[in-house]
Amino acid sequence: MSETLHLVRGCLQRALKLTDAEAGSIGEASTPVDFPQWTSAVHLELLLAIEQEAGVMFEADEMGRLASVRAICETLERKQPQ
Repeated sequence: MSETLHLVRGCLQRALKLTDAEAGSIGEASTPVDFPQWTSAVHLELLLAIEQEAGVMFEADEMGRLASVRAICETLERKQPQ
């Protein structure tokens, strides 16, 4: 698993209050449809947690487009220094 996916999975697990077993099902294709508790408020909490952990900032206009784990990971990888 990539470091980025690992970071996003951990933040999502905490935001959704998932057990380790439940978090194991989080993959790049995961979306809010897969987790009913992934509400708009939790989405914001998730992105803020990722910002803090990764040391990046998401722009307000891109936050709504980050509607899957894949989209979050791709955006995060673009923002992180190489």
